[in-house]
Order: sequence, then structure tokens, then C-alpha cells
Amino acid sequence: MTADTDLDLRRREAASWFATLNQKRVAAADVTAFSQWRRNPENAEAYARIESMWEAAGTLKGDADIAALTEGARARADVSRRARSRLSKAFLPIGAVATALALAVGVTFWMARDESYETGLGERRMVVLADGSRVTLDTDSRIRVSLTGHRRAVELAAGQAFFEVKGDRTRPFVVSAGGTDVTAVGTRFDVRRSGGGAQVTLVEGKVDVRDRSSPSPRWSLTPGQQIVTTERRPEVRAVDAGSETSWTTGRLIFAGDTVQAAVSEVNRYSRVKVVLQAPGISDIAVSGAFNTGDVEGFVSALTQLYPVVAERTPAGEIVVRDAPANNPAVP
Repeated sequence: MTADTDLDLRRREAASWFATLNQKRVAAADVTAFSQWRRNPENAEAYARIESMWEAAGTLKGDADIAALTEGARARADVSRRARSRLSKAFLPIGAVATALALAVGVTFWMARDESYETGLGERRMVVLADGSRVTLDTDSRIRVSLTGHRRAVELAAGQAFFEVKGDRTRPFVVSAGGTDVTAVGTRFDVRRSGGGAQVTLVEGKVDVRDRSSPSPRWSLTPGQQIVTTERRPEVRAVDAGSETSWTTGRLIFAGDTVQAAVSEVNRYSRVKVVLQAPGISDIAVSGAFNTGDVEGFVSALTQLYPVVAERTPAGEIVVRDAPANNPAVP
């Protein structure tokens, strides 16, 4: 028996047990038999996965594809029940329990579909995947998701995303961003696309980060650590995970970032761009918290803290430059 065949058999057995145990009346013999079957760790994991899919099905029941798959799975279950009833007197699930089994099987097939999600400029969006994992997309971001019975894969094609992964040891959760792969089982982490690689920040749990182009391609992060694989010599460093992921709550928190870096970050969330033409303050460390998209508030803070002035151009940009007393070239 191949590994794929064995996994498929366990999945079907798990779905059958799920249906049996969710009847209004369950025979003592069935409880005993299930207990023996579940002693196998792989069987226990397969059953836990069916339970997770059933929970996910509750949020997906309005999906047209799920409805079609459910109807098809239920029809196959009815055919199987009629065939088996001719061979034995064994009870098979019907009604609501058959629907549960059909949905569990239907979701299994539905999860193999590829899905794409994206956000526009200044938009933030949270997506619940079919396995129960959650992904929050930052401004101007795009992901492609492929969930199968063996692997959960997400490609971060652009932007930034925060992942809250549902634990499943039999199916690793892999996020790819350029040449960087981030592998997790059950954890919370942030990935930001950076050129041909990524910036990875871990909030909870553990992740392995691999750069496919690096001679030393793997790092393991613990909570509060970050790595940027596009740096010349990537090194794991300690960061304030709360500040690094504050965007998920609609806030930008700067703690020692340069003014230039802060301007670049603020510009990610608005069509109105800030143009910094004040070299005297560009490398000064800045600290503060702003709402994403609040360009006016950010510029106002700059003009109050530093000897700079701001003016809006006909093109709609806000140019920040040295105040006249500090810049003789400015009238």
C-alpha cells in the first residue's frame, strides 16, 4: 500500500467514524471499536482533521462549490449505503449524519482547489482558509493558496500577510515569498515580500525559514525574532513583534525607525504620497504611533517635531522640506 493510498483510507475511515459518533444514539460496541482505532496516532490525527474540516464547513456552507460537492458526496454515500445493506445488517448514517459525512468528504475535495486573494491600496482583509487557518492581508497584497490532503501551500506574490496557522502535523503549512520558504505547523507569524525574498517575524510558536539560493539555507525562529533573507548576510535578530505586526490592527508603530523609513511605510497605505526633501532629518530616529492612511497626522507631527515645512503640490503630493531659516534656498 502506498503512502497516498494509506492516507486516503485513513481519511475515509475517520469520516465514517465522525458520522457514526454524531448519531443521536451510539452503540457501546461502536465506542469501544472507535477507541481502539483511535489509539493509532495517525488515525487520531486523521479524525482531528475531519473535525476541523467540519468546523470549516460551517463557514463555507453558502459556497456554491461546497453545495455541489456536498450533494455529490451525499449521493455517493447513499449508493454505498444501499450496496452495503444488501451485504449486511450494519447501520449506516442517514439524514443529518449523512450530511455531516458528505460535507466532510466534500470539503476534502474542495480544499484541493487553488484560491487567490488580494487587497487594494490602503485595504486590509482577513481570510479564513478551508483548514481553519486565518490570513490577514496588508495593503496592496496578493496571495495564492493551495490546500491538499498532503500539504498546505501559500504563495505571497506581493505585499505582506499575517498567518495564524491551524495545527496539523501531517500537513505542513508553507509560505513562499520569492526564493524564501517559511514552514510552520501551528503558529502565528508575519511575512513581508522583500525583493526576491522576505522579511519574516515570528509572534508565537516556531517556524523554519529557508532561502533556496543560500548555501546555509535554514533558520529556526522563536517568538520575538525576525530575519530578512534579502540582506547580504541574513541574521536572526530580536524585534518587538507587537510593533512589527501593529498594522494588523490598523496602526503603524515606529520605535527608533529613521524618518525616511517611516515616510516609506506611511506611503504604503495612501495614494497621497509624502516626499521627503529634508536631508537634515531623514536619518533621525523617530518614535510614535499613527493610524494607517493618516498621512495628514503624520506630516503634522513631523512639522511640529522638526524644523521642516510641508506643502501640497498640484500633483497631490505632500513635500516636506527644511524650513526657510534652515534652508537658504527656500524662499
